[in-house]
Amino acid sequence: MQSSKVSTKYQITIPREIREKIGISAGDVVIFEAKKDKIRLEKLEEFYREHAGSIKVKEPVKAVKEARKRLWE
Repeated sequence: MQSSKVSTKYQITIPREIREKIGISAGDVVIFEAKKDKIRLEKLEEFYREHAGSIKVKEPVKAVKEARKRLWE
């Protein structure tokens, strides 16, 4: 287990071992999910890959735009 200090701007540094293990590079987008006292961090493309095909829609472009909007709200 590794640790990272929260800065005054509430930023953290993801330890190198973890970045390398899940393939995070500078500029990548990650998703945070909070459950009780734990936080899950996932690379955005992994999230899409895991959920690909799970939602059936008639207008895929519109659905993707709406999903992106919800992620950033």
